[in-house]
Amino acid sequence: MNRTVRSVLLSLVVLAWPGIFVASAQPAPPAPATIPLTILHTNDTHGHLLPFSYPTLLPAGSDLAMLKERTDIGGIARRATLVRQIRDQAAARHTTVWLFDAGDFSDGTPMSTEYHGEADVAAMNAVGYDLATLGNHEFNNPLVQVKKLVGLAGFPIVCANAVESATGKPLTEEYVIRTVGPLRIGIFGLLTHEAATYPAAVDGVKVTDEIEAARRMVALLRPKADIVIALSHAGDGLDNVMAAQVPGIDVIVGGHSHSRLPTGEFVWRSEDLKMDDVNGTVIVQAHQWGGELGRLDLLFEKDASGGWHVGRYRARLVPVTAAIAADPKVAAVVDQYWRPIATRYGEVIGQAEADFSSRGDDEAPYNLVADAVRETFGTEIEMENTGGVRAPLVKGQITRGDMVTLDPFNNTVMLFKVSGRDLKRILVQHRPAVSGMRYRLENRELVEATVNGHPIEDDRIYTGATNSYFAQSALKGIETQDTKRQRLDVVVEYVKKKGSLKPVYDGRRVVVGR
Repeated sequence: MNRTVRSVLLSLVVLAWPGIFVASAQPAPPAPATIPLTILHTNDTHGHLLPFSYPTLLPAGSDLAMLKERTDIGGIARRATLVRQIRDQAAARHTTVWLFDAGDFSDGTPMSTEYHGEADVAAMNAVGYDLATLGNHEFNNPLVQVKKLVGLAGFPIVCANAVESATGKPLTEEYVIRTVGPLRIGIFGLLTHEAATYPAAVDGVKVTDEIEAARRMVALLRPKADIVIALSHAGDGLDNVMAAQVPGIDVIVGGHSHSRLPTGEFVWRSEDLKMDDVNGTVIVQAHQWGGELGRLDLLFEKDASGGWHVGRYRARLVPVTAAIAADPKVAAVVDQYWRPIATRYGEVIGQAEADFSSRGDDEAPYNLVADAVRETFGTEIEMENTGGVRAPLVKGQITRGDMVTLDPFNNTVMLFKVSGRDLKRILVQHRPAVSGMRYRLENRELVEATVNGHPIEDDRIYTGATNSYFAQSALKGIETQDTKRQRLDVVVEYVKKKGSLKPVYDGRRVVVGR
């Protein structure tokens, strides 16, 4: 037999013989040209571990009005079921699924108020989150509590622009690198600069510029990773700026602005059209409170030079409705925290005769809070910062828990005296919700302002009330007196006293142009 033929036959016998493996007999299979990845994401859930409802009547064209389902939605136990279903379906297609949270997972409901974020982290652990970043509302806790939450999390919490003042060291891990097959993905976190005024930061955290931190992270990660993702609690506006000004970020999973992006956003890296390359940055965000689950399906492609890029993507928001069964394991964790406080926060304190919602600048929940404080303390005016009242009231029974969701903060009521001249300045600069007065701003020009039906006089002194947060930010240089009474307690007592409440829409605040 020919020696060459004999060698070939012997090689075939050896390779086929049971238990005999020759590592060098076959070349390694080529790396895949495409790799899929699904990112599920939440943001600004604000302690909404239980299902909730929005008002029926909502401003046309608003994010809330665009929701397909607005009654009995959300709940982290339902979300867990949805996540598991998506993971099971993806596993059958050999697709990796990651679950991210873009911050403000706490601070907004009775459970967050009572447990300072610990119930939220415990429930997220039970769901199986893979990664999160911090939001400014996590910083509403003392620094020691923020560190405790980071330690309790069964998943990494990343943030690249929060540094401990005492040590100069990052408060958390700045980034992680994860692999999907041969693909290396670097993921870093960002926190809004607004957190710098919150208790944890005051306790000893420096919050650095988001864009500068993003540039530093991209420079650090690009040599180590094929793809870079930012988990950003900076807001959609800044996310768009970051995508335009910081080359090298492929995906931004966002939060903070409570933006509802049903199909995501896209910022071009250049105007060049490239075959099979999105050539830019994908931005996603999933509104608020966990009423919907964000889903981003990515297909990464390898080019001729061996580099990876996002070839295709699809972003969507999946409703979390009552039709989805609650995951028993996660429901048990939530119940463990809810049961001890259910009686207290389930107490009915009043009745809403209709939805307390918004009609343009006319926001009934703010009007309720401002009227309650002004009437209680007998001042001429009352002012509340926008963003300081967190939720509407739905027609029907009002519970103490509803009021905590409306006002989850520890702000106290502050009394003050202010000149008409300074009052006008505050109206222009801060555009607050008000009681006892009316005003109209057009393109930042004050065209109307009255107190008790009379034009504001520059040299007259007016008595006023507000909350401690707004006093600190807007009443600098004006003497204030802390009543030591929490605003929440004042409003709860007011609701109890009134019994039945109608929402007030009276055009007291009109802001035209921003």
